[in-house]
Formats: sequence, structure tokens, C-alpha cells
Amino acid sequence: MNDTLSGRAEELARLTDLIRTSLSLADSAIPPINAQLDELAAMGLENLELEGPLVYSRSAGSSPALDDARVVYAAALIMPGGLGCTLWGADEHAERYGESYHEPPHLRERFVPYDKCPPIVRATLPAHAPNLLVQLLQSFSVLTR
Repeated sequence: MNDTLSGRAEELARLTDLIRTSLSLADSAIPPINAQLDELAAMGLENLELEGPLVYSRSAGSSPALDDARVVYAAALIMPGGLGCTLWGADEHAERYGESYHEPPHLRERFVPYDKCPPIVRATLPAHAPNLLVQLLQSFSVLTR
């Protein structure tokens, strides 16, 4: 039993180190990017909502804002707003994205700015930010053609 607990403690320590390292990277990279995105939004590049993949899921706990048993966070880029995440009830997200003929969701009302995201969510964003930024740049190049 003690070997199992020691092994689990080591696994938890590795996970904690991984999250801490990823969070440090995120906290050094994302705020300067968001500052540039704020400048672009001030110049008129706005009304853009991009959502990336799901990055974290947890039980909803006793949140009065969500009816579902689980909540999910997805990487997002909102203009103005920058990089952050969207927050969904798991059932609502599955229902919304399971429909093949739905209108795109309004992400702004679900958007959580980077500095308000839970640390574990912030730690995941550098892996998804490049794709969201490419989508932003592609939408901008379409506008300039």
C-alpha cells in the first residue's frame, strides 16, 4: 500500500511540475500577444470570434451558473478580448456542436479573458494559440484582398 501511495505522490509531483512549467510559459507568452491583439482591436479588427478545441473539463460542483454535471473549457480568441477560453456546460456543448445545421454560437457571452481563466486552463493555451492566431491572420488577409 505504501508503494502505491509513494508512486501516486510521484505522479502528482510530475503533473504539478508539468502544469507549473506550462503555466510559466503561458504567463510569459500570452499577455504580450493579448496586448498586440488589443491594439489590433483598437484599429478596427473586431467582431471576430474563434473557438479552438476543448482544453479542460471538470465537475461543475455547485455552480449556480451551470446546470450540467460537468463544465468544459475551450481555447478561444475573441476580438476585442484576445486569447482566453469559452466556458460551457458539457451537455450544452455536446448538443450545440452535435447539430450539423446550427448557427455558429455567440462566443462572447461565454468568453473568459486569459487573466480570469483557471491556472490549469491558462497552462494549456500556448499549445492552441498558434492555430487561433493563424485563423485570425487568415481572416484579416481575406479582408485585405
